[in-house]
Amino acid sequence: MAIFVERKMTDEDLTRVVPEQDKLLKEIARTWQESRIKHNFEDEGHFKKALRRNLKTLDFPATIEALFRPAKWFFSTQANGRLETLYFKNKKHTGRLRQQHPKGPLAKIDKKAREHLFLSEERFHYLKKWHKKHKHRRPNFKPSEERPKTGKYHIELAYDGKKISKWHASEGRVKMNRQNLERRVASALQNILGVESV
Repeated sequence: MAIFVERKMTDEDLTRVVPEQDKLLKEIARTWQESRIKHNFEDEGHFKKALRRNLKTLDFPATIEALFRPAKWFFSTQANGRLETLYFKNKKHTGRLRQQHPKGPLAKIDKKAREHLFLSEERFHYLKKWHKKHKHRRPNFKPSEERPKTGKYHIELAYDGKKISKWHASEGRVKMNRQNLERRVASALQNILGVESV
């Protein structure tokens, strides 16, 4: 498809925005431009930030290979009008492959493994409202790892056993579909980082 920052970005735009000496950034930008996915960014700042975040992930090829594989897939979420986000978990790491989002595609390896909550719609909206009002306070529950179920709402958080430090509520709902998983993981890696399946 293409990259849009207010309008469709041309090769000239990419040359202007991405420094010539930054070959890896250029490769990631070219991957996004050549994928079948339409990417919309609010402005050039958001576009550059998305590129840099993915470049950091490329610094860890062994972790990419160990984590982003079908055997380590945990669950997916899918929001209306977007491709799925795939979540992964192994003994050391958690991470996700987010293919389509207003902040851009993202291959993320978490510095600290994340916990996941799978909730009913009512509980999900309650916790989102609570968090908005009390950002600096810890909710009065202990996150417990549950099994994901199709249709559930999802919250991802960093939790050290005492304190919740980061919180992310997915816009999509949980999708537990193992069909064509190998192809889906390979496609996500190719569309986000331009790397082959592991």
